[in-house]
Amino acid sequence: MNTRHYYPCVSVITALLALAPSPHLAAQETALLEELIVTARKREQNLQDVAVGVSLLSGRALAEAQLRNAQDLSTLIPTLNVQASSGPSSSSFNIRGIGTQSLDTSVEPSVSTMLDGVVMGVSGMAFLELVDIERVEVLRGPQGTLYGKNASGGVIHIITKDPTPELSGTIAATAIEQDEYRLDGTVSGPITDTLAYRLTGSIVDDDGFSENVFNGERVNDDETYNLRGKLLWRANEDLELLWSSDYSERDCDCTALAVRSILDSPEQQALLDEQLPVVPGDGNQDVNNDQPAFTKIDGQGHSLSIDWNLGSHVLTSITAMRDWQSESIVDLDNRPVNPLALSFPAPPKTEVEQLSQELRLASAPQDWGSYVIGAFYFNQDQDSGNDTTTSLLAPILPPVTRVSRTEVKNENVALFGEVNYAFMQDWILTLGGRYTRDDLEFSTIAIGTDNLIFPAEGSVAADTSEDDFSPKIAVQWDINNNAMTYLSYVSGYKGPAFDTGIVAGGSFVAPETSDAWELGLKSTWLDNRLIMNVALFYAEYQDFQAQASVDDDVTDMIPGSFVLVNAGEVSTQGVEIEMLAQPTDNWTIRGGFAYTDGSIDDYRNGNCSGPQKFRGECPTGAQDLSGGDLPYTPQWKLTLSTDYRIEFDAFAMTLGMDLRSQDDVLFELSQDPYTRQDAYTIVDARLALTDADNRYTLSAFVKNVFDEDYAALIYGQSEILIPNAYIHGVPKYAQRTAGIALRYDF
Repeated sequence: MNTRHYYPCVSVITALLALAPSPHLAAQETALLEELIVTARKREQNLQDVAVGVSLLSGRALAEAQLRNAQDLSTLIPTLNVQASSGPSSSSFNIRGIGTQSLDTSVEPSVSTMLDGVVMGVSGMAFLELVDIERVEVLRGPQGTLYGKNASGGVIHIITKDPTPELSGTIAATAIEQDEYRLDGTVSGPITDTLAYRLTGSIVDDDGFSENVFNGERVNDDETYNLRGKLLWRANEDLELLWSSDYSERDCDCTALAVRSILDSPEQQALLDEQLPVVPGDGNQDVNNDQPAFTKIDGQGHSLSIDWNLGSHVLTSITAMRDWQSESIVDLDNRPVNPLALSFPAPPKTEVEQLSQELRLASAPQDWGSYVIGAFYFNQDQDSGNDTTTSLLAPILPPVTRVSRTEVKNENVALFGEVNYAFMQDWILTLGGRYTRDDLEFSTIAIGTDNLIFPAEGSVAADTSEDDFSPKIAVQWDINNNAMTYLSYVSGYKGPAFDTGIVAGGSFVAPETSDAWELGLKSTWLDNRLIMNVALFYAEYQDFQAQASVDDDVTDMIPGSFVLVNAGEVSTQGVEIEMLAQPTDNWTIRGGFAYTDGSIDDYRNGNCSGPQKFRGECPTGAQDLSGGDLPYTPQWKLTLSTDYRIEFDAFAMTLGMDLRSQDDVLFELSQDPYTRQDAYTIVDARLALTDADNRYTLSAFVKNVFDEDYAALIYGQSEILIPNAYIHGVPKYAQRTAGIALRYDF
């Protein structure tokens, strides 16, 4: 029986050494690149022969580049970007310009994240600690004909390591400037001849890289615990069962966003003086906030995967359940005073429970081709709410507490399939499709109003059902043994949603659909020393779902409130180039380039930022955003990494460098020019020493060698809170930071 897993949509079952030349492994005897082996058509194939746009990262590449959280993947994959938010529970991913432009709990992610074949139902679940990882696969563009849940933007599949038949393990400790410490451990081995285990744990203790001058405490800290266990039972040569369980806990004061600028206004100087000793600026990471900001996240998941070899077919079943809870507070006004007199007796909290079941039947390859058929069931229940108190009218009126509760239930059922037909020599036709039915319902209740800050109280509930058929067609031509080209069309689908707010009254948001075309070339050169892949893509999205900031004067909502809308039509087009080279036995270079033109084609009544309204640029509270840029989408982005290994008698030394350079990027759908981050380039460097037995590795690294400032998020503050001001999130590694790591493998 083949080694796990039978993921029918591009699962790499052997890592590519050249993706990350590792000091933990002996030098190769040859300079030839190993094959990337995939099972996209239920047989082992070189990835270069499969008509799929996918980026791959090995677990070694992640570890050696010190990428610890899923959000760091964007530093090595040019087409992937992170849509940062006020905290990890509300951030999301963006692929080819398409991401989730909404914070509403009824909206499904545009980019789906999977862990060992299990769909993560909400975006906040996706930001996992990358510990003991086998590989990460990033599938670009709409997905849905082969596995899991439909995704309109793409799929990020994180695959962890399985139990091993021999005893093995790893212990690693890392220390980074500003009191950040990490400890990881893994042990794996046999229990019986047919039963094996794997146990992994990790701890992160980061004291924070910013200061809240209001109380002198460090903020943007992080304390995270992770535990994962696996049991693999090979019942016989045709049947394998894998049980996986994971638990994570995160407690951080990591939602402290800093003031970037306060532009011209009558109150400008007073507001700047109020922030002192904090000085707003492009690189400012400190705050002067009276409100404590924190995030607490607890998550756990359990799954049972079964692979049954039926001779001419393989039957795969994945049964899974996941629970996730998030509680978070943000200082809404970013000031040392409380202009709205708000407090939170019950902080905003979200609880998610999900259950999923997937069945797939894959045929063995024949001369004519192969096929995959499957069914998917997904059930998710989200409960969210908060208690907010205002004393703004005191002592005239007593404090008023607003109590809000929302429940969203989503049931998704799908049938999918794909057939690959070799209709003539060197030509393959792929036909696929997915039928999806979504049942969505929600209810919201809000009690408590003061008719000044809080809107009218009340309740609202609604439900809807939608179905869709999404086809796929692709033609592949194997030019020769070293090159192939393909042309594909895919129809994408993202389910319906409701605006769950009271004021919006449960307004319905139609499903988001898309049509995507891709032309690709995959090639190997110079006796397998160079791999070069190119993809051209174009996609149109109809009824694009987005979160729009509303005009407070029109809706009488709390400043900074949002409404969920179908923003109209958007399109994205571009080119992606990926390169992998091994000039010598010990020297590896990998890189990628993405050019993405993401534009808003039709959005007549778009939102305005708070500063735009303050400056009188949106007198009606809305603007025509047609022709604007999609947010979180730099027009070009380049990544380049290199590793060179030098062998000595008693040890080996590896020198490595990672470079990331990107064009300017807009962070708000409103097209506010002050929410644009200028182009920047980041260089990381590392040095690793490994003993002759490849057991001990000592590494030193420097992040952001040239100390380049950049922001991961910029937004315009409400004119009610800080007139004509902008807030940003500046990550820790937006300043030069050094660290060391010690690893032991056995």
